Amino acid sequence: MSITSKVRQSVVLTADGQMQALVNGSAANITKANIMTIFAQSSNADAEIKLYNEIGSGTTASKLIFHGKFGTAANHVHEFKIPGAGIYADTGIYADVTNVDFLYIVGTF
Repeated sequence: MSITSKVRQSVVLTADGQMQALVNGSAANITKANIMTIFAQSSNADAEIKLYNEIGSGTTASKLIFHGKFGTAANHVHEFKIPGAGIYADTGIYADVTNVDFLYIVGTF
């Protein structure tokens, strides 16, 4: 498993959607990545993030690669640090968020 990239930050998401990175000034879907950190802020209590190894909103349970819950109130910021080489996604990264103001990931892609 080799990804020939540098550590970088994704484009910030404010709703469900495909995780993207800036490539030559334009947003493009991230297709292969090692996710090292997931950073988000809650908009209400019981915030939740689900990341799927897929393109599109078909959110198949078997493709779930991360499920994080946090936030006892609005504006709670949380950073999920993933140990080792991180979580590997080889198809794409679709984010399904609940009670989240914004979300971004840091990793190699």
